Amino acid sequence: MDIVKEYSNGTITIVWRPAKCAHSGLCAKHLPSVFQPDKKPWMDLNAATPEEIAKQVCLCPSGALSIKQTPQTSIQMEDDGKKGMFVIFENDQRAGEMTFTWAGDSKFIIDHTGVDSSYEGKGYGRILVKAAVDYARNKPAKIIPLCPFAKRQFEKHPEYSDVLLF
Repeated sequence: MDIVKEYSNGTITIVWRPAKCAHSGLCAKHLPSVFQPDKKPWMDLNAATPEEIAKQVCLCPSGALSIKQTPQTSIQMEDDGKKGMFVIFENDQRAGEMTFTWAGDSKFIIDHTGVDSSYEGKGYGRILVKAAVDYARNKPAKIIPLCPFAKRQFEKHPEYSDVLLF
């Protein structure tokens, strides 16, 4: 049985087939910020641009590394001044949503985050929370995360604390 592992950052997905790997070390030598064999996970796809990563993957001598086409995603926001939502689409199909309610002019409550089961595991909930954080920073506004998923995202990402209101 061929083991296949996928690493993704939402923009690019790298497929690694360990059985094919010749362990030449070229990936780690030429792009050490991304390919770190001594760490787990051994790839950090946020450490370089998708173009730099793709270029290095194409140079893999054994073919153990390849690029998987990442679906096109988009986010739309709706806001009527009282309630709103961020909706994420994959290839023009609705994949999930995060709803919020305004609590005054400068703060809103995230009350629900949901992703359709056929899109689970792709990080879409995290992407929706990040969209709300970006929106709050631009408005500016503060966020009260009552939704359990959103609350966990704020706990995992201290860099979001500037828009957090508790």
